[in-house]
Amino acid sequence: MRMRYKCAMALAGTAGILAVLIERHHKLQLQALKAENDKLSDHYQLLNHWLEVQHEGRSTAEYFQQMGYSRIAVYGMGDLANRLSEELAGSGIQIDYGVDRDVSCTIARIENVYSLQEELPPAEVMVVTPYYAFESICNDLKEKIDCPVISLEEVIWSV
Repeated sequence: MRMRYKCAMALAGTAGILAVLIERHHKLQLQALKAENDKLSDHYQLLNHWLEVQHEGRSTAEYFQQMGYSRIAVYGMGDLANRLSEELAGSGIQIDYGVDRDVSCTIARIENVYSLQEELPPAEVMVVTPYYAFESICNDLKEKIDCPVISLEEVIWSV
C-alpha cells in the first residue's frame, strides 16, 4: 500500500513538472510568434506607406536631397536595399557601396559590397535597411564609420 502511494506521488509530481515545462514552452512559442507577427505588421505598414509615397509621385530621393546627402552607403543587401537602389537610380543620389554581415549570400544589385570586418570607405550617411535590428546594427557601424546612421524606416516615414 505504501509503495503504491509513493509511486502515485512520484507520478503526480512528474506530471506536474511536465505540465509546468509544457506551459513555459508554449508561452515562449507564443511570445516568439507575437514578435514575428509584430515585425511582419511593421514591415507591411512600411511597405504600404512606401507605395503610397510612390503613387503620389514622390521618392525617397527627396529625403536625401532635403538632408543634403548625395552619396550614401546602404547596410543590408536584401530586397529592401534593391528596392531603394531601383528607386534612387537616375535621381542624383548615388549609392557608393553596400555592407552586409554575409557578403557571400547577398542578393544586392549594388556593385561594391563590404563585410563589417573590412575597412569601410567614407560615406555621407549609412542607411540601414533591416530597420527592425537598427539599434544593434547601428552600434556595430558606429565603430566602423564616421557618418550619421539612419534607418530606411526613418527615410520612408519622413517622405
